[in-house]
Amino acid sequence: MQYEFNLDNPLFFVNSEDSVDTSKKYSVVLPYDWHEVANNTEWVTQYPMNHIIDRQGWKVHISATFEDSHEILDIVAQVCHEFLVTFKHLSTEKRFILRNSKIANRGYSGKFITCYPGLEILEDFLNSLEQRLKDFSGPYILSDKRWERAPIYLRYGVFRDAIPNQEEPLKIDELLISGKSVKDSREPRFVVPEGIALPVFLKKWLEDSEQTESQDFPFVIKSAIRFSNSGGIYRAHLKEANKEVILREVRPYTGLDFDGKYSSDRLTAEESALIKLKDMYSVPNVLWSGTVWEHRYLAVDKMKGIPLNRWVTKNYPIYDFAAGDKKYLSRIYSILTELISLVEEAHSRNVFHQDIHLANILIDENDNVSLIDWEQARFDDTNKVEQQAAALGFGSWINDFPSQIDWYGVKQVAHYLFFPLLEQSAFVCGYELQLLKHAKELFTRLDFPQNDIDAVERTIEYLDQKVTPVRNLTTKKIVKPFNDSIEFCNQLDVLEYYNKLVRGLYVAYNEWNRTSKGDRKFPVHYYGLDINQGIAYSDLGILWGYRELVTLLQEEDALQGEFFHLKQAIIQKTISSFDNDKFSPGLFDGIVGSIWIIYKLGEIDLAKKLFVEHFNSLLNQCESKNLYSGGAGILLVGIYMLSKGLDDELIENKIIEKLELFSREYQKNPNSFCPVGKSETQSNDPYQNTGGLLYGHLGLGWLFGEAFRYTHNELYKECLNLAILTELEAYDLDRMGSLQYHQGNRLLPYLSTGSAGMLLVIVRNSQFLDGELLNIQDKLEKAVDSNFCVFPGLFNGLCGLELSKRLYRGKNNPVNDQRELLKKLSIYFSSIERGVIIAGDSGLKITTDIASGFGGIALSLISLQNNQLELLPHIS
Repeated sequence: MQYEFNLDNPLFFVNSEDSVDTSKKYSVVLPYDWHEVANNTEWVTQYPMNHIIDRQGWKVHISATFEDSHEILDIVAQVCHEFLVTFKHLSTEKRFILRNSKIANRGYSGKFITCYPGLEILEDFLNSLEQRLKDFSGPYILSDKRWERAPIYLRYGVFRDAIPNQEEPLKIDELLISGKSVKDSREPRFVVPEGIALPVFLKKWLEDSEQTESQDFPFVIKSAIRFSNSGGIYRAHLKEANKEVILREVRPYTGLDFDGKYSSDRLTAEESALIKLKDMYSVPNVLWSGTVWEHRYLAVDKMKGIPLNRWVTKNYPIYDFAAGDKKYLSRIYSILTELISLVEEAHSRNVFHQDIHLANILIDENDNVSLIDWEQARFDDTNKVEQQAAALGFGSWINDFPSQIDWYGVKQVAHYLFFPLLEQSAFVCGYELQLLKHAKELFTRLDFPQNDIDAVERTIEYLDQKVTPVRNLTTKKIVKPFNDSIEFCNQLDVLEYYNKLVRGLYVAYNEWNRTSKGDRKFPVHYYGLDINQGIAYSDLGILWGYRELVTLLQEEDALQGEFFHLKQAIIQKTISSFDNDKFSPGLFDGIVGSIWIIYKLGEIDLAKKLFVEHFNSLLNQCESKNLYSGGAGILLVGIYMLSKGLDDELIENKIIEKLELFSREYQKNPNSFCPVGKSETQSNDPYQNTGGLLYGHLGLGWLFGEAFRYTHNELYKECLNLAILTELEAYDLDRMGSLQYHQGNRLLPYLSTGSAGMLLVIVRNSQFLDGELLNIQDKLEKAVDSNFCVFPGLFNGLCGLELSKRLYRGKNNPVNDQRELLKKLSIYFSSIERGVIIAGDSGLKITTDIASGFGGIALSLISLQNNQLELLPHIS
């Protein structure tokens, strides 16, 4: 799914359209008989009145350098006005920079102006543009082919929507060629659609350009390490040297940053830095550089080792049983000592890296350190500068001298090695200091040598003192490190932290409504900005979490007054949106989930009425069958409503009929419901996932278990066992013997996708399961019993792991379990006013939703209180 969000708001994720672009606008003269329209925030279109463009044809794209962009736009506009050619251009300089940045999509990068000429004038139009633009430059547009010398590019494609009742009803990405519908390919490569009749001048142009582009390469590319809009990094073989190398490629005039530098400038800086450092064994040597076709290349030594983040994943004692030989701390002390010496030597030669982070540090099998990727390098330390690129948690908070920016990066590396949760320090100034006590407690509990603990702490203290102290003058200064020492003695101490969570939600709610332009009431993760229905990200879900936490506090007055009015307003707004085609029918992202939460908020009769009204249409709208957004969620809420006394015989019969049909179809072909086996996609995106409790066979298992409880029909027990067995085909043991879901190149223990969800389904249905399925519980528990998790949330983080572990162990000591969960969560807490907040599933912004933030914490706490998973409907 495409997520249109930005990070302009210092505290919250917001939709792209909610941001304010204050950069200089692009604008050209508008002739009297022309009109101009801005259809969206990105493009401005001019067209001659009483003139309709063809539906498809040869699009002419113009690229530009930033410096010449206004002049080029003026020239192109003049030509278009002369030839009566409709055109559009980017609206602002910020849009231009983003479209030409390193992270821009390669398929549309570089496109500054798009012109829509008819075929009858195309050759004259192109020649006129060429004559006036031949002395200008711009990035090569990968989806097109260059016309001649100027930054003018062509490709055949759709110009506009079809005119209803006058033209063939085609989609916006469909071409009509020889009476047949053909996909309009918009990939980052030039394609002439099959069947297009080419005029003579275009045939000659294509033949000539093919001869021009053929050139021998001095290297052979073996594989790609990564791509960006600016080019790529490859494993390659350098022919002349007969040596395996790392090859860096840049496309001219791409990778533009807000400092006005292009990727080619950064490649030049890297080459200069490596030449200055050429006799340092821990830095790659330059082996070859040059230009082939229009791209520049730099070939350097292939350094030994793996990135530091992968080294930490392999060696850090994430689990108690993985603490091993107790050498981790002595090894990271040696790594830090070598890294400090390396940076000191580079600085003595007036070379300053400017982008020190985990992926740029390689560790070999003997723990030797290499520092790579010097493209941001600077060579002067006399003036303070703004750091142009930084990984999350490793970027300087202030403009500083280049040497100090480097030392800040080294300091953050040291903190990460001691306790690898650093992303949040990009949001909370000083967050890394909050982690020190947790690291010390962990290594002390695991019986690591005290002298090793002391040595690492001294190194971190040395680096903390070496960097420039930060005066935080940003808007984010209201969010501070959580420095409380959590020591719970009794239930009153636990309740104190419930109050802090509630207070944090209240402050976040007020800040959000003060600064946000959106119509939702609470801040959420960017996955849910456009999804205000269902359990995962809706205002209703957050309000439900608040209600449950206030219930634990036994403060019934807090559910009156402002809460009551807010609840009524949100419910009414939610219901009024039920007919909006934008929303799914599903449990976690749609209407049936909202209906269930309305029930959980105490509006029982209203929820039952809504369910009866919408049940048929919800099932008919379903496009998937999983628990998150598909038919399983709707049927689960259906049998829940029946168990709660829903009095509608027609609907009851329909639910039972559909449930049985659903189950028999699943028995015949589980693969038609969800993919079977390991997933190739590596993502936490709900719409990219196909496995686990929320997205896979495991969620269907939850439905079948509840169906068996309600009906006692053996069909559902058989389907429950089948669903778990089918889900297990995607699970693997890690090197420590824990059983986890295999997704891409990683193993996942999460509640939404992984071991925690599997454990919860087995615990819930243990009396209905075959013996072989009960035998895997210890391996699943091993996966969820970690010392920390990257994220704090319920779906993909610590809350889900802890909840599954404690429900599995079943000691039924809610206060103790809640206390332990809060203590582990304190690693992620940040202070705001007199409350605490969570920056969920990224560490970047405050989130209050059930999936990643406050709401999920609240549901975890009430689940521990009730000794059952409250996230999903279940039959009592």
